[in-house]
Amino acid sequence: MTDAGSVGARPRNRRLLSIGLVLVPAGALLAHFVQTAGGVRVMDVRFIGSDGSPMSALLYVPPGATARTPAPGILAVHGYINSRETQSGFAIEFARRGYVVLALDQRGHGYSAAPAFAAGFGGPDGFAYLRSLAMVDKNNIGLEGHSMGGWAVLAAAAVFPDGYKSMVLEGSSTGAPFAAEGTAAFPRNVAVVFSRYDEFSRLMWGVRSAPEIVESPKLWALFGANVVPEVGKIYGSVENGTARVLYAPRVTHAMDHLSPKAIGYSIAWFQKTLSGGTPLPANDQIWIWKEIGTLVA
Repeated sequence: MTDAGSVGARPRNRRLLSIGLVLVPAGALLAHFVQTAGGVRVMDVRFIGSDGSPMSALLYVPPGATARTPAPGILAVHGYINSRETQSGFAIEFARRGYVVLALDQRGHGYSAAPAFAAGFGGPDGFAYLRSLAMVDKNNIGLEGHSMGGWAVLAAAAVFPDGYKSMVLEGSSTGAPFAAEGTAAFPRNVAVVFSRYDEFSRLMWGVRSAPEIVESPKLWALFGANVVPEVGKIYGSVENGTARVLYAPRVTHAMDHLSPKAIGYSIAWFQKTLSGGTPLPANDQIWIWKEIGTLVA
């Protein structure tokens, strides 16, 4: 004897299966086409770090970036307990603008060898690999890191002080507990993107809440200022490597990855401080469609 409910469930299950068979590849294809828009190639790369440890990254290569016509490069590094894919919003937009982007798995994250926190979080090794690529203009490289990824790119900057032109610290900081102290000269041409509702203001900048960052002695040391830094105002000189700016999008720490404002500030800063590429307005962004496609799939 057949249960009527089970018979009725079969057509519903078939419909759900049919819908799934359409949505999964459709979402995946949408994500793929967004990541590769304009002829960008995305490659899974593996390399060996300076201590012999295996390292992993995604390499975004824009069309026209070759050994004969090298392009600007950007090292992009995620934060703690994340992986290289977390930087996809930034990487997609940087690559669309003609930058070769290496989205690194930190040590002990993703496919990079343990332990976490080792070898400058993997930042120096990632930077060395990016600089080794013939398609990258070695005199025209930027560094971008979110949270602990900011400490990774600061470690890279400390090892290669003359090997980069500018930096973006997203939800991150110079100084203790895990980075070199910031000064008016180190790092070169830095934009601090510290969101208004960031939960880690005490860890990063030693202040009780994110809006109080403008009163942080660490930030003052970085800016070389004897006045409260004004959000959005550029201090110092790009030509001399002393440019500094603070941005404060209205999101939380984790939402820096999904904020058009946070990503837009990074785009604008690199277009101001790096040469070459194919500049586009900072608000011309398509990365969100990759996230939508992944969600649908």
